[in-house]
Order: sequence, then structure tokens, then C-alpha cells
Amino acid sequence: MKKVVELFKKNPDPETQKITLIQNTQEMPQESKTLETTDRVDSPQIEDLSSSPGVLELLKSLQEMNAEEQKLLEARQHLLTKQQDLQGKLVEEISKKKMAIDVLRSEIPDLQDKIRQLGQVLGIDSS
Repeated sequence: MKKVVELFKKNPDPETQKITLIQNTQEMPQESKTLETTDRVDSPQIEDLSSSPGVLELLKSLQEMNAEEQKLLEARQHLLTKQQDLQGKLVEEISKKKMAIDVLRSEIPDLQDKIRQLGQVLGIDSS
């Protein structure tokens, strides 16, 4: 809690104080959220800020944004997994097509020989 008081002394701007208080409040364990009597006497601003509706709304907004961020991270991970699956399928299909092309290329000389032989039988010049 003394860190918060020191930050308020360094940052006299009320908005900065609110934001800093919110961040520090979320980082502190539940037990340390209760102010000691010596802190109350030294810094009455903190008590006023923590009980104001604006701070509570900011905390609620921050929690909602954290939940939304988590959902977006999960959606991103799902999309990355799906992308990897699709890339794997694409590589597999490309491999199949290459094999089919290789088979067709290997058949070309055989077919050319058969056509040449057929041309000779029919008496057709194949030049």
C-alpha cells in the first residue's frame, strides 16, 4: 500500500491516480486490500477513490475487457489450429496431384511408342 501512496505523490494527476490504484488493487491479494489505519490517516485520497462509483465502473469494465480478451485469444487459437489443419490437407492434396502428374508423365513415352508402332502398321509417316 505504501507503493500506491508513493505513486500518488509522484503523480498528482487524479486520472493517473485512479488508473494506478485500479492496477495495484488488482495485483494485491484480498487481505492487503483493506487499508491499515496509519495509511488512512496519511492518504485519505485512496479511501475516496476506492469507494467512488467511477472506480468501481472502471474495475468492472476492466474485468469485462479481460474476459473479452480471453475469448478472443481462444478464438485466435482455434483459428490457428484450423489453419494448420487446412495447410496439412493442402500439402496432402498437392502431394497426391504431384504423384498423379508423375504417373501421367511416365505413361507418355509408352503411349508415344504405341502410336509410332500403330502408325507403322497403318503406313502413316509419324515424323
